[in-house]
Amino acid sequence: MSQSSSSGKPDGPAAGRAVISLGSNVGERELCVLSAAARIASSEGIVSARLSSLYETGPVGEGYSRSFINAVMIVRTTLDPRSLLTLGQRLEREAGRMREGGTGDRTLDIDLILCGESRIDEADLTIPHPCFMERLFVLVPLAEMEPGFPLPGGGSAAEAADAEKAAGKVVRISSRGRISRKSL
Repeated sequence: MSQSSSSGKPDGPAAGRAVISLGSNVGERELCVLSAAARIASSEGIVSARLSSLYETGPVGEGYSRSFINAVMIVRTTLDPRSLLTLGQRLEREAGRMREGGTGDRTLDIDLILCGESRIDEADLTIPHPCFMERLFVLVPLAEMEPGFPLPGGGSAAEAADAEKAAGKVVRISSRGRISRKSL
């Protein structure tokens, strides 16, 4: 179904919302996250984009040499989930990310967390992201941007972020990360 602009001409496919997490624990971590966010925001098919503040978090699991800088984006997009995955993986490769094994240091880590009402369970793409409800580095920035953001299964981002659980684990280091390209 197409939407129409004020001129009455179709604008293309209707845009839906997606939540994307970004992280880095190698090199210039902040710059890497901010650069990737800017590239996502300016990509074809991204109608609008907002980026949370930047947060520093400890790694989840073993095999990491230092903490991560994380942020979350809420985008309005005409891209389907597979195209968003491809975009994220391309940006990871361009940043020097090697996908060998499940853990380890990452120049850039981009995960598609939610994509509208999509539910996908494939070998290389699962939406909603299977672990996001356990990841405060996703929930806290999401709650910062939109506390009432509805989550699959009920509840809001703010309820899931739980300030007591997050205290000391997810530390806002900069609001410098906040970008907005067109309002959502």
